[in-house]
Amino acid sequence: MIRGGCTLTGRVRILAGTLFLAALACGGGKEANDSRFAGRPADSLLLGRGMEELENHDWLDARGYFQQLLDSYPRSQLAGDARLGVADSYFHQKGSGNLILAIAEYRDFLTFFPNHPRADYAQYQVALGYYNQMHSSDRDQTPTYNAVAEFEKLIELYRNSLYAEEGRKFLQECRDQLADAEFNVGRFYFKTRKHCRAAVARLKGVLENYPTYSHLDRVYFYLGQAHVLCGMPTEAMPYYQQLLDNYPESEHREEAAQQLSKLQEASVS
Repeated sequence: MIRGGCTLTGRVRILAGTLFLAALACGGGKEANDSRFAGRPADSLLLGRGMEELENHDWLDARGYFQQLLDSYPRSQLAGDARLGVADSYFHQKGSGNLILAIAEYRDFLTFFPNHPRADYAQYQVALGYYNQMHSSDRDQTPTYNAVAEFEKLIELYRNSLYAEEGRKFLQECRDQLADAEFNVGRFYFKTRKHCRAAVARLKGVLENYPTYSHLDRVYFYLGQAHVLCGMPTEAMPYYQQLLDNYPESEHREEAAQQLSKLQEASVS
């Protein structure tokens, strides 16, 4: 994003802001007749108007006020809030392009204002920006990996924040999606009936990398099935047993019990 007064867009912003402030100084405009604006410094006026436009969902006007504050008063104590407002305007405007811009703005905020009281919110929004770009588990998972990394960063840096508490819920959802993606590959290998060892490797990877996966019962079930398919019945039995011991409500419980019973009978005969 290009800032400053060296471009046509920048000059238009500054001119618009100058006219706005001049109108305030001369007593013109609705702001001058609104007691909420009386006696407030110009940077505070710009921030206030930007926040109002955010609440009104007028993302472009909101961004204009925030940007004018940053352009005209770069050393203002409100500059951090204004930069955060710019990021919020992109985030709430939605669309993949705006999410990318929002993430960049939140990152800039964290770079320039690392000790700001709302730094935890900015980090949360970075993570949420990636979360909102996530695809289904059968597609590219790059945004999901990015979301995991940013939610983990949020929890590490701001462990006592309310945003960290929310982040933990989203983090589990992201990890579940990555586990789903790995599980689906493992199940695909199993169903081809030709790649049982590849299936075992993928499914074991789910257990190792995603121990909090919400659907571990089906991982244990297909690990048992894959081992049987590979001609390793002894190795299959513990997985069926894990499912029976720990997941009484699993949809695979009945079939796992039948398979385990058959394997146990065969082992003693």
